[in-house]
Amino acid sequence: MFELSKESDIPLVDNIPLIDTLNTAKSKSTEIGKALEIAKETNADLELNRESYKETAWRGAILFFAMSGLSQISEMYEYSLNSFMSVFMNALSTSRKDNIL
Repeated sequence: MFELSKESDIPLVDNIPLIDTLNTAKSKSTEIGKALEIAKETNADLELNRESYKETAWRGAILFFAMSGLSQISEMYEYSLNSFMSVFMNALSTSRKDNIL
């Protein structure tokens, strides 16, 4: 934009470096606009996918806190992360499958 601020006897419409700079800026702006649209669509897809797994995450959290709370009933019911993962993976494999996921 230095070309706009400098005093010159050349009319703006004949200033080739200025026109080239403005054309480059316009093409970059168009590219950025397209990239933003793609990012918006990608974000919407990610949000939709995230929502589809929300119930599974909720049930996993309930299972985890139920198992971790068992130790308050008796110390015999202490569970490790490996034990929890075993129960969780078993629950996933025996649960009803969703047609969408």
